[in-house]
Amino acid sequence: MVRLATSSGLGNRMFQCLFAYRLAEEFGVPVTGDSLPEWGLVHEDSTVPLPSVYLQGHMPNPAGLRRLWRLGLLQGIETNALACRLELMPSRAAAQALFRDQGVEPLRFPHDRLVINVRAAEILGARHKDYRPLPLAFYERVIRETRRRPVFVGQIGDDPYSQALRARFPEAEFHPSRGVMEDFATLRAANHLVMAVSTFSWLACWLSEARTIHMPLTGFFHPKRRKDVDLFPPDDYRYSFHAFPPDAWTGTEEQMQETIAGAEAGRRISHRHLLTLVHGIKTPDPVPRVAPAVVSLPTIA
Repeated sequence: MVRLATSSGLGNRMFQCLFAYRLAEEFGVPVTGDSLPEWGLVHEDSTVPLPSVYLQGHMPNPAGLRRLWRLGLLQGIETNALACRLELMPSRAAAQALFRDQGVEPLRFPHDRLVINVRAAEILGARHKDYRPLPLAFYERVIRETRRRPVFVGQIGDDPYSQALRARFPEAEFHPSRGVMEDFATLRAANHLVMAVSTFSWLACWLSEARTIHMPLTGFFHPKRRKDVDLFPPDDYRYSFHAFPPDAWTGTEEQMQETIAGAEAGRRISHRHLLTLVHGIKTPDPVPRVAPAVVSLPTIA
């Protein structure tokens, strides 16, 4: 059997659940253990049979587990693994079916709005070096390039970062969090999205039917900071990727001021560049398109 052991917030628990269901499908066994009542997923609890293994982190080895299973050296798996890697996840369609609509009413906006998920609150301090608020200059650049009216949704409060957002974008709409499921439904229903550095935000964007998704490569999402994480869909052309320096977030007053008023806006990179950055793949330069020659034919009298 596969026993699910969840921890942390909704986004992390959803990733842990996705990997457990992926394992259960591969081994042809049920998922037991912790439930996700927010998504109507209720699991019976039971003791994991021995010999068993306990999985954590982002890089478990399903191939190795299958080999041990076939040899009869493994009977049970308990997993707390986040496994934030595309090759360890079920398909997007399978994930959409698992996390189906729960009847939560989202906020709905005109189709041309740019819905920007804000992660702030506890990460504004030095809680984790890989979770950070995004620079206001980044939002300004994406808004300018897309020419879409911004709508900020999420952890918007009375902190200096939220106050700076309101001051910098006076024409924008601001919608503080209505609750995790309500926010998830709102992001999932949007047509154009800017992702926050958050597993919650990543899943809401990925599971959506959005036409465009802007993903910042910073913090937890930066390939040079987290080589164990790979959440970059190179074949999903809804995504635009924006690269930042691989700096750690320390939450100092100076770093917060740079985030609010600094010039660092990231830069959009191509999917080819992404493959090089994440996987070290070198691809040939695109062949330049040459306009066909115009040949003037002589006039026949």
